[in-house]
Amino acid sequence: MELSEILSKYAVPDPKIVGKLPKGGTSLDFVGHADITRILLEIDPTWRWVPIAWDNGRPAVHVENGMATMWGELTILGHARLGVGSVPADKKELDKELVGDFLRNAAMRFGISLSLWTKQEWEDLGEVPKKSLGSASNKQAVPKKEQPVAVEENPDELIGADFLKTFDDACEKIGLTRLQVCASAGLWHEELFNRDKPLLRATYKVMRGDKP
Repeated sequence: MELSEILSKYAVPDPKIVGKLPKGGTSLDFVGHADITRILLEIDPTWRWVPIAWDNGRPAVHVENGMATMWGELTILGHARLGVGSVPADKKELDKELVGDFLRNAAMRFGISLSLWTKQEWEDLGEVPKKSLGSASNKQAVPKKEQPVAVEENPDELIGADFLKTFDDACEKIGLTRLQVCASAGLWHEELFNRDKPLLRATYKVMRGDKP
């Protein structure tokens, strides 16, 4: 399999493997550790991950404000991308929870289950999604009367200058550049297509510190 095929084949997970995670009075859609592992094995039987740092022979875990965080690097088809796992520090099986959350996060960087991250209206860029693909946010939808008329985009066309200007401004607000986000997403920053928008948005949100 080619790296470029992952997004088209695995961005939208089979509904049978999508579970519900209670959070803040609502629920989030997610794909579990075992199913993410199965998908990784289907894509590349030699996939691997390593923590970014070690502490006394164990992956380094940072605990702050009741949350435990572990950064790592996931390698698929010879390409490595960063990811982060973060769960409440009082979890009974903290290591397993962190690894599972990390794998979901890092796999998303390759496009796996990306649709679960893209339902949230990306208000930072002033956009309204054409349709809901998951339940990654409890934000209220923009009232119908305020929604712009959706214009069908050709996925193979280059992203327009207006979008890129808005994207660059949003990146600048959080101390990033388009080049940094694209590098993290595995995209060439000077040739971006409409089909790359979901991955750009999701990568931006991760680098901003959001969670699915």
